[in-house]
Amino acid sequence: MAQYYLNSFKPDFDISADGKCLIFQLASTKEPRSWYVRVRRSNGSYFQASLKERNRAIAIRKAYEIFSDFTTAERKGVIYGKNTFSRVFARWRNEYHLNELRKISVVSRYSRYLCWFDDFEIHNIKQDTFAKYLEWRVHYWSNHEVKPSEMNIGKHNRGGVYNIRKKPTATTLKADRQLLMQVLRWACERDILDVPPSISSNMETYSIKRHLNWKKTRGRVIPDAHFLKIMGKLRSWAGDTESDKHSVRLWSRQRLYYFILICNAAVLRQGTEALRLHWYDFNRIKSKKGNHWIGYFTVRDGKKQRLGHDDSIKFLTFNGLQYLLEWRKISVANGLGRNDDLIFPKITGEELPSHYLSRQFRRLIDGWGVGKDKQGTNITLYSFRHTKISRLLIHSQRPITEVATLADTSAANVSNTYFQAQMLADADKFSDHTKSRSIENYITDEDAKRIEDEMKKFGM
Repeated sequence: MAQYYLNSFKPDFDISADGKCLIFQLASTKEPRSWYVRVRRSNGSYFQASLKERNRAIAIRKAYEIFSDFTTAERKGVIYGKNTFSRVFARWRNEYHLNELRKISVVSRYSRYLCWFDDFEIHNIKQDTFAKYLEWRVHYWSNHEVKPSEMNIGKHNRGGVYNIRKKPTATTLKADRQLLMQVLRWACERDILDVPPSISSNMETYSIKRHLNWKKTRGRVIPDAHFLKIMGKLRSWAGDTESDKHSVRLWSRQRLYYFILICNAAVLRQGTEALRLHWYDFNRIKSKKGNHWIGYFTVRDGKKQRLGHDDSIKFLTFNGLQYLLEWRKISVANGLGRNDDLIFPKITGEELPSHYLSRQFRRLIDGWGVGKDKQGTNITLYSFRHTKISRLLIHSQRPITEVATLADTSAANVSNTYFQAQMLADADKFSDHTKSRSIENYITDEDAKRIEDEMKKFGM
């Protein structure tokens, strides 16, 4: 041992008779030499690691921390030094079933952010550890220089890094925690970890809360005039077959346009719920009120189904049914549109990632100068769902329970999320602050017309 180890000694904190812990320097390294620690496991094998410290006193303190964690792990039956987060994550990725798109997303998040935990023993990942990670994470894009190789990836120089906001959202950091906890819970199922740690998901409890963007939204209700402007531009852009006759790009244009129309007409969620629909998921039923067909989708692989819910039904409006037939005609002309085909696939027939449509839509409306509403909030594909539900509440005279059923969500969610739309739906009631009479009884038609004219005069 002497030819390899220099200045080796048993630290005072190791009170075992036979000496489980040894601190030393390596003879093969150059001066000034770093200190190392070695601890013998109960099965006779050894754990050895560099303390990355040249000061003897500081090295002893670091060695004590490792020795303390080591003995705690052994009491729990965990093999210290073999269950680092990097090793456990690699095993989880290989053994846990993930679809291809989810796997790409998970690996991307891990390789850029969660690799921060790589050298931690998983039983040492706790609330305080996650808090330190967050302190590093919120400054990531302020301290990281984006290389050209990261910005331009792929055959057509598209892809790579695109979300480089220096102020991350609370929602984004919750997603980091969710993936971390998913791996740790899996480790418990494999008896690698005894119990999952208690790590708060409430970002307001951490010191980094002042560095977060708390206003992230999937879009608000689009005002009527703005909605019409966007749809007019989309219609013109999708129908322009002369300026760009490239088959793939034309397919992409028309797909986005009909995707928005059909999702809006059926109150479909603009994600995998719509993108995993096949043509065999479309059915029809005869109307009891007239001699016409009513179309509907059977959603088998949506957000709620992944949580264990049964298949759900989404009815199309009559206009929506016409849009669907127009889109199937376009699909058949491109060699698609068969019953087994996806309704909104790539031109090759493969499933389209939802983020592709989102980015395409984002680039378009930003380029047209209509990407934000008057409050400066980004308009997203999900804004169309918000708009549809709000219009149903305001104009359809349907109760919340029926609107919730149409949107395939809970009445409580509609009530909480669309409380402003409910107020607008009952504008007559809420604008009348009298108790004994109705406002309709004392506003004359002449007064109402005069007020309307004055509002138009001031552009209100």
